[in-house]
Amino acid sequence: MNNLIKGIFIWLAIFGFLVIVFSFAEKPIQQELKTKVEAPFSTFVQLVKEDKIKEVTIRGNEIIAVTKDGQIVKTTAPPNYTKLYDELLSEGVKVNVEPQSDNMWLRTLLGWLPILLFIGLWFLMLRGLGGGGGANRAFSFGKSRAKIYINEKPQVTFKDVAGIDEVKEEVKEIIDYLKNPEKYKKLGGRPPKGILLYGEPGVGKTLLAKAIAGEANVPFISVSGSDFVEMFVGVGAARVRDLFETAKKHAPAIIFIDELDALGRARGAGIPGGGNEEREQTLNQLLVEMDGFDSSSGIVVIGATNRPDILDRALLRPGRFDRQIYVPKPDVKGRYEILKVHAKNKKLAPDVDLWVVAKATPGFTGADLENLLNEAALLAARKNKEAITMEEIEEAIDRVMIGLERKGVVITDKEKKKIALHELGHAMMTLMSENAEPLHKVTIIPRGMALGVTQQLPISDKHLYDKKELLDRILVMLGGRAAEEVFYGKEGITTGAENDLQRATDLAYRMVSLWGMSDKIGPVAVSRVSNPFLGGNVEKIEISPELAREIDLEVQRILTELYEKAKKILEENREAILAVAEKLVEKETLSCEEVVRILEQYGVEVKNKCRKEDELKKEVLKKEEEKGQTQSGTDNNGENPEGEKRNNPLEKVQSIIAKLKKGKEDDQQKGS
Repeated sequence: MNNLIKGIFIWLAIFGFLVIVFSFAEKPIQQELKTKVEAPFSTFVQLVKEDKIKEVTIRGNEIIAVTKDGQIVKTTAPPNYTKLYDELLSEGVKVNVEPQSDNMWLRTLLGWLPILLFIGLWFLMLRGLGGGGGANRAFSFGKSRAKIYINEKPQVTFKDVAGIDEVKEEVKEIIDYLKNPEKYKKLGGRPPKGILLYGEPGVGKTLLAKAIAGEANVPFISVSGSDFVEMFVGVGAARVRDLFETAKKHAPAIIFIDELDALGRARGAGIPGGGNEEREQTLNQLLVEMDGFDSSSGIVVIGATNRPDILDRALLRPGRFDRQIYVPKPDVKGRYEILKVHAKNKKLAPDVDLWVVAKATPGFTGADLENLLNEAALLAARKNKEAITMEEIEEAIDRVMIGLERKGVVITDKEKKKIALHELGHAMMTLMSENAEPLHKVTIIPRGMALGVTQQLPISDKHLYDKKELLDRILVMLGGRAAEEVFYGKEGITTGAENDLQRATDLAYRMVSLWGMSDKIGPVAVSRVSNPFLGGNVEKIEISPELAREIDLEVQRILTELYEKAKKILEENREAILAVAEKLVEKETLSCEEVVRILEQYGVEVKNKCRKEDELKKEVLKKEEEKGQTQSGTDNNGENPEGEKRNNPLEKVQSIIAKLKKGKEDDQQKGS
């Protein structure tokens, strides 16, 4: 009923506005008619005879005359008066005859059409500011655009969030408070008013916020930071006030502000003389609201961002976002748990080992892994398969990590050999460096922007890199350019090493200027990382020209020495590399084992073997032998759903490993 009254009031206001506009638009017409004098026809005839009429306009029976002294006389002629024209012409009066319109409404409409169009555009503009939804929204653009989930609370729980167990433990306290606030009030404790979740894009910050609301079973009010930013001063602050008023009505509740950096950027940052007045006013209102509400009211604010470095410091002080929680990328066990969650609604073939997939996807976030399985499902459907096999998953990994395969690119045999030798330069540095990540495969099939790819897969996740590992990584990057020079001379080098040289130079600069790994420069950091969550751009601190030159010379020395080392390794194994190149041009893709097999035929001793056997598999096999269990069959996670026995020994071993792996995880969960 209230909405109906409000709607009627709005339409009455619009109608009143139209009446005012029409009345103002009528003024020019009234201005035209204000000097007209209504006169009898006999008076008009007398004026004609007295030679006082200068000009006459006739519209049917209506006569508008202009006297010689500028006065306008309006009259109406009798219907059958035929002498009028003769009398006017005989007196030398100028006569204008205009046809009388038969459609007065059409004439009126055409006259008012521009005004109506203007009013329509104005109304649509107000409706757009209100976010659509009819006239009721036209005057409500100061209202919050938050999505409120009350009856339909988020169905996401902690079972749907995997790979971040430490973070889940951290936020369980908030859930307990929302369920049982009296327990904390008795001891005089208060929960944090706000929780800031920060981390790289795709790690699951939004999903975790929904899971908190789902576990606590409270209303979830979701809004984006950009929804508060408007061109009109005061609108953003009004939306912030409305957001907290809405939360207080539904308390206990969770307010979730996604992309908080759009709203909470440091005031005056990067703008000489100040910042954006509207955005800063909105931020000030948020600070006031978070300070103003009592934590005992049952409102918890959760913010998410991948730019914590640019947030205003006032947001992060105690009493606002009291607790800041870093949401990391998942490790190998976390990726395995995430894959199991996303594989629930996927039909996987028996040959799919999710642990192998987790090992093959270092650095992947939860969103990347979900996208990976989705790409694999699309590839399997394209091939008309009944289930997703390991072949589709490996192809999906290549597509996500490297790019789409470009089958339409025509490459000549000469270019193919150059690409093959370039990639084998990378592969040889990988195989001949003890600290490099193991080689997985080499391919000259174009993918994305790359014409060829040398893929490495780490044995385990790494969090720290020592100087030897970083130098070997640069050596691998320079191997492609070194191979071009060794086999084609300095005049035969190509543009294909552009990205390799950029990454090698950037890594060398980081070693010298950021991590203090140069004996000549010493443990001095003359650079800083602006934001580790969006690429980690290195910014140089202001230093003396002499020190800058020393750093440049040291970087140049590192790159030159490693480049010469790469050329030496390639020269010593020239014949073996040419043999591998011929095979690579023929097959287009070679695995690590195939490359090593050819190299060993030429007596090359490989220092960095192909991917080592998984330590977990060794452990579970040993555990299986001790227990004396002999089970077979594999399903989507290692068990065959039909329980069929398989006679293939390799499949038996795989099924045993899968079951023991599952048993190990159960033991770990019980221990925790």
